[in-house]
Amino acid sequence: MRLRQSFWALLGQQDTEAPTVVLERVRLAMRCAVEEHLGRDAEVLQQQLEYAQDLESLWYLRPELMNAIAAECGEAQARNCLMGLTALFRDHHPGAAASRVGRL
Repeated sequence: MRLRQSFWALLGQQDTEAPTVVLERVRLAMRCAVEEHLGRDAEVLQQQLEYAQDLESLWYLRPELMNAIAAECGEAQARNCLMGLTALFRDHHPGAAASRVGRL
């Protein structure tokens, strides 16, 4: 077991987190982004984030979030926000590894 852990550490793999922990961390970050950039006016988007059942659902809400932030604050700020959010999916969603915000 120790050798296996060393091998994965060498490859840069970290111990995997529980899916619910990752889900809630990403959900909270996305909800905070909505509040910070859109305020209380984005109730529908907040509800969609709250009711998302899994990481994949949150993953597919990213374009909607980016569009809403871009409309309110500009595309540059939306891209910066989405880059940080997309990083939270890394190692937990296949699309995050190859994702570029420009392809939303």
